[in-house]
Amino acid sequence: MGAVAATMPGAAALETRPAADFDAAVARMVPFARLAADRAALRDRYLAGQPYHNLVLDSVFEDAVLDRIAAEFPKETPRDWIGYDTRDEIKRTSRGLIGVPPYAQAFLWQLCSEPFLEILRDVTGIEDLVADPIFHGGGLHETFRGGWLNIHADWTQHPHLPLVRRLNLIVYLNRDWDEAWGGGLELWGDKEGTAKTVIAPHFNRAALFPTTAETLHGFPDPMTCPQGRSRKSVSVFYWAPDRDAIDRGAPITFLPGKKLTRTKAFVRSLVPPIAFQMRDMASRILKKA
Repeated sequence: MGAVAATMPGAAALETRPAADFDAAVARMVPFARLAADRAALRDRYLAGQPYHNLVLDSVFEDAVLDRIAAEFPKETPRDWIGYDTRDEIKRTSRGLIGVPPYAQAFLWQLCSEPFLEILRDVTGIEDLVADPIFHGGGLHETFRGGWLNIHADWTQHPHLPLVRRLNLIVYLNRDWDEAWGGGLELWGDKEGTAKTVIAPHFNRAALFPTTAETLHGFPDPMTCPQGRSRKSVSVFYWAPDRDAIDRGAPITFLPGKKLTRTKAFVRSLVPPIAFQMRDMASRILKKA
């Protein structure tokens, strides 16, 4: 029956259409060309941010992309998320990509792709910026009515990899958000909050800012949104190699090897490299003949 179905007119198209549709959707997720073309202006805005470097972008992504992520946002019950309920914060976060729907996962990976990283390097001046393959602390975040996040400076050392956190990106998914509900991200220039910027968590708004001991931020007042609403966001952290951890790592160490391999290695060391290049070239020519 399977063989007959595969030969029916249009069967191949039906089989490949979901994959093709998904690929097309992924291709629209991030406007790489537009961001790359605007990188100089974006860098100026980032450097001019107050009270410390930051960049706020509105409507940079297609609404349909974020609407789908919001529509597929995992329900509170059941989901295997991390719950924070302390004197400093009440919020929920995914365990990296675990339990995150495929479409949202693809969006997160696009935000960690090399073209996007290259744009971020140009905008922020952090030349060795890299992504975290396990998305520690990142993924999907949600806070309900009564939740808050006290003003804080983020942790910087990755718990599992030789990486140091350098940059935060938050993309908000909240349509028709009333600023009177709170939840605005506050960037503080000092511990008293005498100089601060508040970024309301409106739909299709992205906030980019560095991670240092001085970049204080949070939303310290309990939110008053209706019971049926929550503050949803996509969060990505960007990193740089921890040079000290890398230097402490041991290099590869080989044992002497067998007599035959030692002999062959010695013989190879006496042969000019061009001999091996000529051998490989001749082999390719013979294979084409």
